[in-house]
Amino acid sequence: MAKIALYLKKLVQPYGEIAGLEIRDSAVRIIQLRDGNIRRAAVSLEPGVIEDGKVKDRNRFLAALKKIHSQWSSPREKISVIAVIPAGTVYAQLFSIPFIAVANFNEAARLNLESVSPVEITSAYIDWQQVGIQDKDGKVDILGAFVQRPIIDDYIGTMKEAGFLPVAIEFPSLALARVIKEYGAGIDTAKSYLVMQVASDGVNFMILRNGNVYFDYFASWKSVQSEGKNAREISFNDFQAMILREMKKVVTFYESRWSGRAEALLLITESLAPEITEFVKSNFNLSVTEVRLRDWPDITPSWLVSFGGAVRAAIARAQDKFISVMPVGTERGYLQSEIMFFIKIWRNVIIATLSFLTILFIFADGFLVSTARQLDYQSASISGQPEGPVVITLQEKARVFNQLVDKVLFAKERSIPQSPLFIALNQLAGNKVAFSRIFVNNTQSSILVSGVTKDEAAAIDFKNALIQAGFQNVSLPLSNIISNADGTVSFTITFQRIPS
Repeated sequence: MAKIALYLKKLVQPYGEIAGLEIRDSAVRIIQLRDGNIRRAAVSLEPGVIEDGKVKDRNRFLAALKKIHSQWSSPREKISVIAVIPAGTVYAQLFSIPFIAVANFNEAARLNLESVSPVEITSAYIDWQQVGIQDKDGKVDILGAFVQRPIIDDYIGTMKEAGFLPVAIEFPSLALARVIKEYGAGIDTAKSYLVMQVASDGVNFMILRNGNVYFDYFASWKSVQSEGKNAREISFNDFQAMILREMKKVVTFYESRWSGRAEALLLITESLAPEITEFVKSNFNLSVTEVRLRDWPDITPSWLVSFGGAVRAAIARAQDKFISVMPVGTERGYLQSEIMFFIKIWRNVIIATLSFLTILFIFADGFLVSTARQLDYQSASISGQPEGPVVITLQEKARVFNQLVDKVLFAKERSIPQSPLFIALNQLAGNKVAFSRIFVNNTQSSILVSGVTKDEAAAIDFKNALIQAGFQNVSLPLSNIISNADGTVSFTITFQRIPS
């Protein structure tokens, strides 16, 4: 029944389901929300496959994507995903523009986005989303994102080769903000927060206001390592120094822009949470809250980013107005893929329906042929019995009777119904008057009736019957009563029909 329900759901909602796919230097994770449940899978990446957010070993990266694809679906099926790429590849910038008419708003946002771009605009994919409105001067706050085209092209090409179809590409801060806003336990999204995410590739710092990203900054482990050590071998003292240095930048930016302090720090980390909490409290006088999700207690910090992609995947495409740093052609490719998916679904439905009807007709034809043969056999066996001639005679009479009944029904269906006027005149005349002519003048509502009766008294009785029935202006002059040679009387009477 579950499979049938899923198939019927595809018929009325033919678009394929979308998952959230997170790519980091240490792992690839995929997760999907489906009917209140989650489905997920993960594959580890070896060191050197992805470095500084860029694909360094395409073959091994492709192999990892194919592996997770095989865990998720059949090899030939395209898996639509919201892809979340490493934070170090994307540059985010906040800017404001005056509130203007909607017709010119997109153009104004695009022009401002190009003016603040840190890279050559022709060599980057850019996008933006509105994050808020300033109450004092009525300006609109815009978050823009920039990423170099070769980086995105490498990711898209490898994902498509592995069987994934990216619907949108975003960066971790957007996914985390979405999760915190929708499912953060004990978090008031109307307030402002600093956010710190400690991940396998570095530390991500954010500023959230009203649940939206206003600031995003990423510090990789390479920027933290001590001289002569590998990036994956970092002392806690170096880690503390990095937190102190980078947090000062974030706090300074917040205080200079909004002239106040953030409500608290939201911490996302798999380990060292007590140590980080104590260090932040003692150095910045901020309360620290570890991010936990309501309704999804089994989503650990390492799955929060991919889960944020899955939350976006559950949004209707027409309502998805978030940043997506990818070429438009890829989004158009998703639409074409969904159209083909729709066609295939209904092609299978039509073929299955026609096949079922064909099989049904074959069985019905076989059944009717078999029944006819059995009846012929029974009829032949009856003919050989002593009472056979009698039965055959009765069958012939029944056949003739049925033909006559069919003819009667045929004649009845094609007979013209009698006029109510004629029915009324026949009832009034009874067996005393034989009509020879009935003329109706519709324009004047007058009626002329000619007939034959046995004597003058019968003609007068018919006249009186018309008057009693409600007909008006009934006229039977004596000159219209003529005696016939056989003793009968011919008459002509005029009258008008009963008003409706």
